[in-house]
Amino acid sequence: MKKIIIVIAAILVLIIGAAVAIPIIFKDDIKAAIDAEIASSVNADVYFDPDKLGISLFSNFPNITVSIEELGIIGREEFADDVLLAVEKFELEVNLRHLLFGDNIRIGGISLIRPNIFIKVLENGKANYDIAVETGEAEAEPEEETSSMAIRIDHWEIVEGQIKYDDQSIPYLMNLEGVNHQGSGDFTLEVFDLDTKTTVDKAHINFDGTDYLSDKKLDLSMVLNMDLPAMKFVFKDNTLKVNDFAMNFDGSFSMPADDYEMDISFSSPDNDFRSLLSLVPGVFKEGFEQINSEGTLAFNGKVKGIYNESKMPAFNLSLKVDDAMFQYPDLPESVRDINIDLLVDNPDGVLDNTLLDIKKFNMDFGGNPIKASAKIEGLSKSKIKAEILADLDLAALNTAFPIEGLDMKGIYHLALNADGVYDSLRGKFPSVAADMSLKQGYFKYADYPIPVEQVNFLSTVKNEGGSMAGTSIKVNQFEMLLDGEKFSGDLALQDLENYQWDAHLNGNLDLEKLTKVFPLDSMQLTGLISANIASKGKMSDVEAEQYGKITTSGTLNVKDFSFVSTDLPQGMKIDQATTMFDPQKILVKSFKGKLGKSDMQLTGNVTNYMNYLFKDGELIKGQMNFSSNRFDVNEWMVSEGEVSEDTTTYETELIEIPKNIDFKLAANIATVDYDNMTLKNVKGDVLIQQGKVILDKVNFNTLGGTFAVNGTYDTQDPEHPGFDFDMDMENISIKEAYGTFNTVKAFAPIAQFVNGNFSTKFALNGALGQDMMPIMGSITGSGLVNIVEAILEKNNITSGIASLTNLEKINTNVAIKDLLLKTEIKDGKLNVKPYNIKLGNFNTVVSGATGIDGSIDYNLEMDIPAGSYGAKFNSLVSSATGANSSSQNIKLPIKMTESFTNPKFSLGNAFSKDNLKDQVKDVAKEKLLQQIADNKGEVIKDPAVSNLVDSSTIKDTKAAVKAKEDSLKKVLAEQAKAKEDSLKKIADESKKKAEDKIKSLLNFKKKN
Repeated sequence: MKKIIIVIAAILVLIIGAAVAIPIIFKDDIKAAIDAEIASSVNADVYFDPDKLGISLFSNFPNITVSIEELGIIGREEFADDVLLAVEKFELEVNLRHLLFGDNIRIGGISLIRPNIFIKVLENGKANYDIAVETGEAEAEPEEETSSMAIRIDHWEIVEGQIKYDDQSIPYLMNLEGVNHQGSGDFTLEVFDLDTKTTVDKAHINFDGTDYLSDKKLDLSMVLNMDLPAMKFVFKDNTLKVNDFAMNFDGSFSMPADDYEMDISFSSPDNDFRSLLSLVPGVFKEGFEQINSEGTLAFNGKVKGIYNESKMPAFNLSLKVDDAMFQYPDLPESVRDINIDLLVDNPDGVLDNTLLDIKKFNMDFGGNPIKASAKIEGLSKSKIKAEILADLDLAALNTAFPIEGLDMKGIYHLALNADGVYDSLRGKFPSVAADMSLKQGYFKYADYPIPVEQVNFLSTVKNEGGSMAGTSIKVNQFEMLLDGEKFSGDLALQDLENYQWDAHLNGNLDLEKLTKVFPLDSMQLTGLISANIASKGKMSDVEAEQYGKITTSGTLNVKDFSFVSTDLPQGMKIDQATTMFDPQKILVKSFKGKLGKSDMQLTGNVTNYMNYLFKDGELIKGQMNFSSNRFDVNEWMVSEGEVSEDTTTYETELIEIPKNIDFKLAANIATVDYDNMTLKNVKGDVLIQQGKVILDKVNFNTLGGTFAVNGTYDTQDPEHPGFDFDMDMENISIKEAYGTFNTVKAFAPIAQFVNGNFSTKFALNGALGQDMMPIMGSITGSGLVNIVEAILEKNNITSGIASLTNLEKINTNVAIKDLLLKTEIKDGKLNVKPYNIKLGNFNTVVSGATGIDGSIDYNLEMDIPAGSYGAKFNSLVSSATGANSSSQNIKLPIKMTESFTNPKFSLGNAFSKDNLKDQVKDVAKEKLLQQIADNKGEVIKDPAVSNLVDSSTIKDTKAAVKAKEDSLKKVLAEQAKAKEDSLKKIADESKKKAEDKIKSLLNFKKKN
């Protein structure tokens, strides 16, 4: 018995030891298997530390526990910078007995400890969670008999998670912080109860630019009966709390086919007004539990019907608050007499049949009552009747309902009545009569000592008849005092169809002080504004350009202005600017400042600004002189505002040019930093027109030479931007051009081996990507490239030709002089017309093409002495010609393919015995003609000639020479006779003139 116990104990020790050792011993194999599975099935980068991969049999026995710490998943391509999942610890418990011996897998639990989950959907619908690798295999047809394998999950949990869902296709944004979630349900059953509990410390929900929840606390307990075959879900016991406001849900939700069927009722189980108060921004905070409150609440509603792309369910919501009040315990004033009666009703799912009826909305802020009612019937063509009346002592309001850090005073009055129909299609809206005023307003924040005080204004809005033409808006006697500086103005605006205005603005304003009193989110604003502007006129006179009927005058001075925001982190500064206004234009007399690190000076004018301000789609026009000592374009090319200091690689995004700007900038910039280039002495005109930037005679120096550029950057179609440029470049470094321009790298990689300069006149156009970089395959262009003098360094091309031809002199640096290349870019290739170059001492004709993919296809024809190619070649020449013709020059064809980095050389198809014979015969014929010409028709016996040229050829050649001589003699004889006839004619004419002169003299004497 003792031996049996010892054996059993030994076996248990071995099993326990194996359980402990196996994860350690096979750690690398386990990681390799995980990596292989991820690579084959996941299109994302998955990060985890194998040292923090754990497998345990003991922590939850009989479950086996697998844990991974510091697990991360990062997307690729469009989502390369987005972390889909980052989790501090992931645990999975699997029942060992079911895993080894059962037909079903039972998962004891899944835990995500402090996960950060970011789900992103782009405008085109592509989502970052779609990371499964497509196998390319068609889905198999469902089999008649399915596997009995099923997976059961006992429970799952999320501990202290953060979840963000950003769907730009809707657009919808949900951000949840401090998420704790627990759930359980037996998914092996077709019908079961899903039991979950979720709490969220902060919830933010925004739909289409509107916040529906902001920093609200959520608590959701839900028991949902799941009928998976019918896809029907019944609410059994469910409560949702937003802050302290709770709602219960009853009913069902089902998804047959493509529709959503809803029959859901909701209501508040609590009839205490205090719960509704917790939803008011700024109220639900530390100390909320100490607020005194009274009053009853009734809240209920329902949603019933079908929802799909064309239908909406009917819905109803009602809220009633009776005789409520609340008061902070440490404040003397309360908000009381709160009565609300609200109904939102849609009986049939047709949105235009929606009714919003605020029958009553009353409250009293410490003796300052507010009364309001409103009824809106329909959405597209709304029948509106509304009334608001409020007289508020802001000091009393601040006492009853304090806003942390803000002290305010003043008497505020609002009276509004609206009655009629709002129809946007017909330009109709209700008749309105509204008065609003503030007397002796005072606003001061606790952390800033200077208040805005003596704020006064009186504003009226009137409309009689419901038309835009009958509307008048007046703001009278607006004034305020900030640190002793007064700022005042008034505005009278009538007839919103043909605007008539009369406006004045006068005073000094310190923006830094103003933003201390009224803080701005996500931006910093400083500067001194001094304004004295008056304007009066009609929009019809602006459109008719009858500026004499408009009176606009005044000046606006800006000093020490600074603006920085999350959208403009580089910032903008104006050291000093002076502008003057008249009806036709805004004259910029002086402007000195900075955009980021770049200094700038401006003078000029802006026209059509009235039309631009008051009418949609109108052009704003201008002419400016722009100068700068140094302008850093790279600072504005970074899309996320993050670039490491040790790199010159910039992330760019498309800059769309507005279509309603017509500007001309006469630029004069000493230095421009652009990508990896430094441009000097930049001068020329930059036109911004109709969604395009046009460069007109822009000249600058860079890469050791000069550039003259005319061209267009076109974003009229933002989805398909493009460029079209004509460039005149002189004396540019070839190697620097290779290192700078992607087009040179792509189409002329041999430039990296060339020392020297080039000049060119080149036209180039193509499409741009959304990163503003050229799409290489779309580029077309043509031009002449002139290389006056350069050196092609020894490289794998010259050495390859030398190896093929046995011509050692080629295997050195190659001098290039007076080379003119005719080039064309088309269909993704740079085509080079035939040109002459010397490789070693050998004249060579080169032509061919370089592809955008780096491929090359070039033909070389080298003029070399036959003997220089070697004994084997001489033997071939002799066998072809029947003589030793090693002294003759022949044309050697060479084919160059593959790529510049790994070129492949071969003799061209024209290299054959017959071709050699023809070449040598041609040389012999040329020599024969020269001998006949030099020796007056007699041939000097030369074996190289006599062996290659037959007697008939010699006879024909001699005859041709004689015929040429005879022709020349005839021409010379005709020229001599013509000259003799010409001289005789001149002599005869001279003789006749002399005789006529003598006769004339004789006749004269006879008369006398």
